[in-house]
Amino acid sequence: MSASLQQQIDALLQRNLAARNQLIGTDYMPDLSPDTLQAGPQGFGEGLANVFGLYDAQPKLESILKEREGRASQYTRALKDLEDATRAQAKVEAKAERTELKSEGAADAQNVLDRDKQLLESQYKTLSKLQQEASNLAVQQSVQQTQALFPYLDEAGRRGTERALDASQRFRAFKEQLPSSIQAIMASKQQQMQAASNAFATEAQAIANQQQAASGFAQLGTGRYAGRRIA
Repeated sequence: MSASLQQQIDALLQRNLAARNQLIGTDYMPDLSPDTLQAGPQGFGEGLANVFGLYDAQPKLESILKEREGRASQYTRALKDLEDATRAQAKVEAKAERTELKSEGAADAQNVLDRDKQLLESQYKTLSKLQQEASNLAVQQSVQQTQALFPYLDEAGRRGTERALDASQRFRAFKEQLPSSIQAIMASKQQQMQAASNAFATEAQAIANQQQAASGFAQLGTGRYAGRRIA
């Protein structure tokens, strides 16, 4: 019986020492002094009784077992409280870390948006500049093309006028050599030819006027819209 109690007492002592080592330095350490309990004879009386074989260790072993069981219960509760507090602290830290990561992610997302905005603004400015340059070039080419047509239009009008005049003179000379009735018919034909020649000259002049007006308008537009951004 004593040997079995001694084994239980020794096992509880090791268990309590391990728990005490875990709790030292924490707020959950029970108010317990170090375990110095011994089952052997203490004092003169117990020593004398042990000399004569009259010392009975059973009551003391039972008392020590009860004491260490009580200590084990307190250490167990303290370890449980420490574990709960550690788990709660871990949850708080994990939540704080997630919040920090979320904030960093939001900041990174904002940085990405800012970079994209700057890139779009830069691209828009470049596109507007290219559009302006293309518009100016188109107007310039239109003016140059119109100006290039002026000599041809003037020459066409001049030649048409000369042909009409020459034809009129040759017709008048020919008509004077014909009888009066034929002359009347030829006069009518001459009037028709003259009218056609005049119409051609008028049309050529109108085309030249339109081209000149377009050129003037294009030059005016170039000055008006210079430096203006084209959406």
